[in-house]
Amino acid sequence: MFGVIRALPRGSRRLQLTAKQGHNYYKGTGSGAMGRHTKKGGYKVDWNRVRTFVVPDMEGFTLGPYVSRKTSAPKAAQ
Repeated sequence: MFGVIRALPRGSRRLQLTAKQGHNYYKGTGSGAMGRHTKKGGYKVDWNRVRTFVVPDMEGFTLGPYVSRKTSAPKAAQ
């Protein structure tokens, strides 16, 4: 039984694919181009393509970040 497991081909490993594995594979970072390169070697940012995050108004918001109930209260600063 263990002979069969040892005989599996090396390519059948179930690990994440990195840029150093696989032929002609480029993973990238998930970031898109937000502009273009100029003829003189600079970069021109296209502000219509820049990601913006809309944050809701947090004034009067009663909930805080999750903290375990087992955590002791912080000591008052002197």
